[in-house]
Amino acid sequence: MTGPRPALLLELDDATRSARLDRVSTWLAATRTLQTAYRRLLDDTVDGVAEPHIREYLTGLARDARDHEVAALNLYRAFGREPQGVAVQTVVGAATAKVRAVVGTVEGALAGAHGGSWRKLRELLLSNLDAISGFAVTEQLGLALGNPAVVDITFPVVRRKTEQQLLLQEYLLETASIAILYERDT
Repeated sequence: MTGPRPALLLELDDATRSARLDRVSTWLAATRTLQTAYRRLLDDTVDGVAEPHIREYLTGLARDARDHEVAALNLYRAFGREPQGVAVQTVVGAATAKVRAVVGTVEGALAGAHGGSWRKLRELLLSNLDAISGFAVTEQLGLALGNPAVVDITFPVVRRKTEQQLLLQEYLLETASIAILYERDT
């Protein structure tokens, strides 16, 4: 990856621009956390899904999710910043993934659905949506600051994750119907 490109059409003094980039760095940490939480949920889910075509799809998503974590790190450089607190982001991402799992278990029990595959897919669906939003907001920040290198990173990630979201939703619908109507897991 090349270094950050010069900003386009900005009328900000250096101090103002630096302050805005510091605020962007805080958002980048949130985006990294959301992506890490999503990837961890994927890693925890793949082996627990018995349906072969869904498990195979999730395995591919896990590979992409690791690539998207790298993209989240590359965003720092595109903004001319260095990532801070990698260990903290990993711990927060893991904690976020665990909280989602607990909430999903409670919601599933209240809904009367059996099995965990559909619940895990629902957690993944929501977690991926959060990660998509993180990258999409980052894209807008790059556009607002006239930084096309950010769009070069975020646009393909948002596009790919959005495509994946649609199939995740279909798999969720398939497994939820089985869990509710037939009281079994997939």
